[in-house]
Amino acid sequence: MGKKATYGRGHPKFLEYVQFIASHPAYKGMPDAVLDGGGIQWEAPSNRQSGKFKDTHGKRLEWWRKKAASVGIDPTSGAGWISETAKRIHPTKEKPCKNCGRILDIRYVYPSEILLRRVRALPYFDESFPLDPLEHVRDLIGRLVEKFGDRVFSDLPALLKCSGLAIPALPRSLDPWLEWVARVYVPHEPATLSPGAMSNAPDRFDGFHSFNRCCRSSADRGRSKQNLQSYTTDRRVFEYWVDGDWMAANELMGVIRSNTSLQRERCLNGHSGPCSADHIGPVSLGFAHRPEFALLCRSCNSTKNNRMSLGDVNALRAAESRGGSVASWYAEDLWNLRKADVDSDEKALRLSKMLRDNRHTAMHVLNKVASEGHLTFLTAFLGLPYAEHDPKFDGVRVEGGVVKFDALVVRERGTKYAPEQKARRLRVAFEALGDYVSKAGRNALLVMTPEVVKKLKQALAVLDKCPADIKALDRKLRKIFADDPPSEEALRAIVEQLPRPESEPACFEQAKALLRETMHLVGKEISLRWADDRYVRAQEEED
Repeated sequence: MGKKATYGRGHPKFLEYVQFIASHPAYKGMPDAVLDGGGIQWEAPSNRQSGKFKDTHGKRLEWWRKKAASVGIDPTSGAGWISETAKRIHPTKEKPCKNCGRILDIRYVYPSEILLRRVRALPYFDESFPLDPLEHVRDLIGRLVEKFGDRVFSDLPALLKCSGLAIPALPRSLDPWLEWVARVYVPHEPATLSPGAMSNAPDRFDGFHSFNRCCRSSADRGRSKQNLQSYTTDRRVFEYWVDGDWMAANELMGVIRSNTSLQRERCLNGHSGPCSADHIGPVSLGFAHRPEFALLCRSCNSTKNNRMSLGDVNALRAAESRGGSVASWYAEDLWNLRKADVDSDEKALRLSKMLRDNRHTAMHVLNKVASEGHLTFLTAFLGLPYAEHDPKFDGVRVEGGVVKFDALVVRERGTKYAPEQKARRLRVAFEALGDYVSKAGRNALLVMTPEVVKKLKQALAVLDKCPADIKALDRKLRKIFADDPPSEEALRAIVEQLPRPESEPACFEQAKALLRETMHLVGKEISLRWADDRYVRAQEEED
């Protein structure tokens, strides 16, 4: 295969992948690999009736039979032999989509509708927990445990039930379950899981459909299933990169989800239940995790999305008047600049749109820090020490559609759960941040004025001068995240080495101050656009 061989149209990542596969030793000898003009013959459909390559499909089928036998798969064993061969010889086990470039695993690692339906049927599930058919099953299980607690372990056998495989009695701990899922469950290819790309050998060079699961329903005109696009990744980046006691907030939300009497209360807007918990101050706009929730019925929750009303802004201002902090570090300046101007629902929506653009820029700022390798510094924004807490609420009740409690009692968590939780939070936070900034087509404003860029560079210059022990941790973290997926064991080990808030080096404090100044400039720039059509006119909600 010559290096200059090319392929036609497609996402740049897919075109690069085509070159990689066509020149890989695993596919050596593929019949009719190169066209007369030097291009890669990726497709070999079975319906060609004439032409020089009308027999390519048959020749490639024979190639796949020989390849199957060479790797120990019997090509007479049944219809699945060719797809098993395609998975077995694939060098990376993942491929980018021809349409959008999203890289998905070719193995059965994504929840099928069967599994998603079972999750929706859990008695404590509500629509505030997003479900994504393109989320790795290990991440789905991890999020379930994180949000709903240890009760999930009792339900996992029923959730994962499938034919031909007995679900073992495993400890009530995340690690054993994730290890078993990776080692046994995924290779079994149960009906509860789906692959990221369907097998299509010998029609395609690599043996898989060009359009991944993300786009087959929209890009492949031969399919008309529902659009699989979802927003779980975005929700994660919002939830993981904001301030506040996420453990306390999660615990109170869990209490609400498991208490049917609370759910039967009337919602904040006076409608009958069932109700679910809604953050007073959306984390998707940069507000902090706080154990304060309103009850909203399904209709109100769906209508609200990530928009604030005047009532929300009034509740947040009231919380501040009681001495609480409601906004995260990157949203606080814009919030303070414009919160007093909100005296109507229209202006509350206007501020919501501005905070959305502010958050979008903040995620790019954080990703710039990550791309420069300062990962240890970024862990200071994740609230990892909260994983050591075991919060409990006394006297939980509902008053006027808002969940109240008499006391919050916080005990130290005495099990290995804390390192597991820290490691998972660390992994998902960095994965979500990278995924967020790589997503194209957002209706969002990125504010990178010369003043903003200059201030960000100053913060990076400070981090470049951090002590040697911090740089050593940076190297360890970069090495861990170079693997896909990163080692959970390595992450659990390194989280215990990260500096705690009370022992952070001076460079962290200085860099945080400069990033705060960076976001002050961003907030000021967005605030000046208060009367712009972008925020005043009606527009389609993004996210």
